[in-house]
Amino acid sequence: MLSLQTVASGLLVASLCVPVAAAPPFFNPFVRHNLAATLGPQLSSGAALYTKSDSDFAKHDERWTQWNAPTFSAVVEPASEKDIVATIQYATSNSIPFFAQGGGHGYSGTLGIIQNAIMIKLQTNFGSALYNAHDKSVSVGGGAKYSVLAEAAYAAGRELTVGSCPCVGAVGGALSGGHGRLQGKHGLGLDALKSMRVVLANGTALDVSAEKNVDLWWGMRGAGQNYGVVVSATFNTFPETPGAMHYDGELILDGTQLEEVFEILNEMVPTWPAGLAFDVLFAAFPGSLNPVIVLSMIYAGPKREAAKYTHRFAALKGSLMFSENMYTWADLPFKAAGGSIAASCGTTKLRSTYSNNVRTFDPKIQRDAWNKYGEFLQAYPNANGTGVLWEIFGTQRVTEIPANASSYAFRDRVTMIGLLQFDYTDPSILPGIEAYGKAWRQQSIENSGWDDDKLYVYPNYARGDEPLDSLFGYEHWRIEKLRMLKKEYDPTDAFRGYHDVWSHPGKDHHGHNERGDLK
Repeated sequence: MLSLQTVASGLLVASLCVPVAAAPPFFNPFVRHNLAATLGPQLSSGAALYTKSDSDFAKHDERWTQWNAPTFSAVVEPASEKDIVATIQYATSNSIPFFAQGGGHGYSGTLGIIQNAIMIKLQTNFGSALYNAHDKSVSVGGGAKYSVLAEAAYAAGRELTVGSCPCVGAVGGALSGGHGRLQGKHGLGLDALKSMRVVLANGTALDVSAEKNVDLWWGMRGAGQNYGVVVSATFNTFPETPGAMHYDGELILDGTQLEEVFEILNEMVPTWPAGLAFDVLFAAFPGSLNPVIVLSMIYAGPKREAAKYTHRFAALKGSLMFSENMYTWADLPFKAAGGSIAASCGTTKLRSTYSNNVRTFDPKIQRDAWNKYGEFLQAYPNANGTGVLWEIFGTQRVTEIPANASSYAFRDRVTMIGLLQFDYTDPSILPGIEAYGKAWRQQSIENSGWDDDKLYVYPNYARGDEPLDSLFGYEHWRIEKLRMLKKEYDPTDAFRGYHDVWSHPGKDHHGHNERGDLK
């Protein structure tokens, strides 16, 4: 039987995250101090320090993608908050770039500005989760993965919105939104945040919540990588789906019914159920460069209810495979899509993306996009892991929350998120990737269904060349407020490695260069 994992491995990564924080203060070359003699004594006995002179250094600075990635000359695995503070203060006092890594899945091109840095690796000792019975919340370390957060909540009969990929950092994902399958029921991941412990670039540790440091609380939920390192965070949880099981329907089509697929989706979107989540993917057929359509249909409820929404797709001609299963919420990230999402957690590849959110689908445009995708595969067989993904999730609870409640701007623009994700090993094909990616994104903007023809990007999926307002909002006050917070909490612009609200490589929607002056 055809394996969905074989078809889509590495592509259905439905919630990619960013690092918890990144901070190259002056972007100077790494100052070659003897870290063991200078920084080492400032760390606790439980901390670990690795440098390039260590034979196994490579395994300590691994990341999910190597495209335009940050580089490191040292890795600190802190054992306490004091270790994090000491490392940051050491780095800033010596003008050494530093970078706090949660899940290691951030793949914005802006991260490439961080070179020869000290990594503060949070996964090792800040990767656990604890369920708090008194208020039914879950507290996690800054390096905890989505799987760890989900398992802690599930064991207590609770749930919340998490990303589809189990190896993504839970905190990093939430800081830029926290898009996920249950967002229609529970809101975005950032909406579940109850509090955070944040270390600033000057070494100050703050409790941040709706009651403490409320202005920073607003900015952290949507643009948090700009302000500090999240040492820990606490998430609210919700009663689990009745029956505690989730439907997973997986369908592979040969493409002959492409227009009908998108016509059905257009019909469904206006009344899209809160608990329904679709991934629609163009992927290469196993053993060939011929494209297929993969539909991953997830529903928070029993099969009989899910059938109301999936039967029309299952009945389409051109089906190559159709399977149905029921999984627990905690197992879903590992087993949905034939396990292909979890299988994509491997490192060492070159991965990059172009993205845009749309309101409706134009079937003719999708046919053209399909044809161009097939042409790309033929021209660049080394990139046969590349795919075009549309995530269609509920938005009921997302849009109930006021738009000004956090710095996340596009609550009314997250029904259908488009992602052209490149997966390849030969860096010489980058010009072809960029030409195809920019053309796909522009076509998506021009046929998005919005009445303003503007680019709307989910920040966790941004390439890094987009204008700031396409990530943080077209209302002028939003970016101005983020920059005011920058002046107060990061006046040296230390945390500027990930979609910096002050000096961004893109342009605003008027075409002006986006650079500011903190003086």
